[in-house]
Amino acid sequence: MPSGPFAHVCMVVKDLEVAIEDWTKILAVLDPGQLTDPIVKYDEFSSGDDAGMKWATFVSHHGTEIQFIQPAPGTPMGDRLEQVGEHVHHLCFTTPDVPGALATLSAQGIKLAGGGQTYNDPDMTWQKWGWISHKSTHGCLIEVASPYESHKDGKWHPVEAEG
Repeated sequence: MPSGPFAHVCMVVKDLEVAIEDWTKILAVLDPGQLTDPIVKYDEFSSGDDAGMKWATFVSHHGTEIQFIQPAPGTPMGDRLEQVGEHVHHLCFTTPDVPGALATLSAQGIKLAGGGQTYNDPDMTWQKWGWISHKSTHGCLIEVASPYESHKDGKWHPVEAEG
């Protein structure tokens, strides 16, 4: 699990395996702790019209994780990748109350992407997320997501309730 609410930085890449290879070399020098746990990797993940994405995350228990998405061709994100090239897609912050945080932000005049909708994946029903628009963040989408833990099985799991 990331060590704080700033959970990860996500980049859109053309080739997930090449990105993993390059970032393994970078992290081996700059942050070897992110190489001690298995990479969390999904060969297929969907979010709205962006079906068939591949993604991977280097796990960090001491800071912000590094994540990559390889979109499928012909999807909105795939088209964006073709138009602008590889880039930072979003920053992710976690909170136990995603809908409540989005509602509070909206009430304060922060623009939300997707109409403020909260999403979840059928394979990870515990995980919820929504988006703050780049119009309010001054350039980059912000994902607001449920807290998660990375396990040795290379998957994400809900944070265990304390106490």
